[in-house]
Amino acid sequence: MKGNKKINLQEKELYKLFNEIKFEESELNNMEEEVDIIQKERIKKNLNNKIKRKNRSNKLKYTSIAAAITLVFSIGIVTASPTFAKNIPVLNSIMQTLNNKYGNRGDYAKYSEIINKSVSNNGITITINEVIADDSKLVISYTLKTNKKIKDLEVFGLGGFLKIDGKTFSSMGTSFGQYIDDYTYIGSEEIHTSIPEDKKFNIDVNITEVSDIKGKWNFAFSASKEEISRESTVFRPNQKLDLPDSNVAIDKVVFSPIDTSIFITGYGKNKNIKAGPNGGMFDYNYWIAFDDTGVELIPKGIGGGECDFNKNTFSSEMQYEKSKSIPKYLTIIPCKITPSGGGGVKRDENGKEMPITIQTKKPKEIGKTIDGVYPIELSQGKMGKLIINDIKTENNKTIVKYTAKGMAPYFQAQDLLIKDDKGKCIEIKDYIRRADDQNPNEFTKIFEALDPNKKYTIFTNNFDNVEFREDLKFKIELNK
Repeated sequence: MKGNKKINLQEKELYKLFNEIKFEESELNNMEEEVDIIQKERIKKNLNNKIKRKNRSNKLKYTSIAAAITLVFSIGIVTASPTFAKNIPVLNSIMQTLNNKYGNRGDYAKYSEIINKSVSNNGITITINEVIADDSKLVISYTLKTNKKIKDLEVFGLGGFLKIDGKTFSSMGTSFGQYIDDYTYIGSEEIHTSIPEDKKFNIDVNITEVSDIKGKWNFAFSASKEEISRESTVFRPNQKLDLPDSNVAIDKVVFSPIDTSIFITGYGKNKNIKAGPNGGMFDYNYWIAFDDTGVELIPKGIGGGECDFNKNTFSSEMQYEKSKSIPKYLTIIPCKITPSGGGGVKRDENGKEMPITIQTKKPKEIGKTIDGVYPIELSQGKMGKLIINDIKTENNKTIVKYTAKGMAPYFQAQDLLIKDDKGKCIEIKDYIRRADDQNPNEFTKIFEALDPNKKYTIFTNNFDNVEFREDLKFKIELNK
């Protein structure tokens, strides 16, 4: 997506949907709040890093003045805070704050490295705030400040401007963020790409465009994966799978302070598959995972992966939220999901746009009128059902509390929406939340406040576009 100048409407609206969460700037700027243990560790670590960097870079500063003056005019001004203390914004991690908002419970603040470098050009100041690195990805948080209102910053991404140790690699991933006001946007982007084996490596982010505004915002910094690697637990099951369309090897399972990942490699059985958006080499690429108590792991995002259609091989990473403890085994149910809609454009070597069409299948919508009588039961076909226990509107938001029963409760619970009598979907204000660890199948979802004078329908679907293959279920034993 980031390589193209345009994205299709569905993708664009999805990004906007993910960014409808209310956000208070005071959450980032309130310096009076109590400093917990993790924050104290972060202060100590980043103070040490800052002192070491300053001692090492004194000579460079004195010998690079002429070059720095040139850079001011050619690529923008690299800003610095006036005092040493202000160089350490460790009390309010943007990366942690955003991930918390979207339900990700990894220890981002504890393991992130403070970068806090800013470049201003053409009325836009970009700040790289923090970075985390592990063996498969980078997570980078950033701030965009503009001197005029700019729309659609939620589709801005860093991945297309990234170099690691001077080299450009293909990348993919996920990003989300929030407008603080009309002129300020904060984001956190997870970029899956080729990460060097060395514990520490150099990163260049040379941005040339922000929302159709051309400019030069060049950043250079380093990242270390040493600390997060030391705190991660790695299992190598050496397990082989025979799936309908492919043969798969489970190479490793990693429990890290920020997430849980299953890394696989394989090859497709159909030698006639050609490169394209409709897949065919590894279609059972959505794995629903359960721990040894039967609780579903929360899926985190796309993860990384690549296909070589010449060799008919692929690699992939299945990503889940951080686990509170390491289970004895994981139970996996492979699924094949046919998108309910989509498409887009791509550019050929000459810059000509070409349409992209994908195979789609729209599931049947199942809904009921919200009449104030609970529970409301919504069938989800073969998957199970949702039970709406309560809907309450207060403080300019509508809170829905519900239970998911069936084959994969969290997977099912994600698909719950409300629409008005004209068919317009109500905006989602907060990400789906589990009630607690003791009630993993109880959920809360927050929407824009409903008008008491209007009629609404709450709905889900029957998952006709999902092949939930319990017959392919298998266990991954987690033995050292």
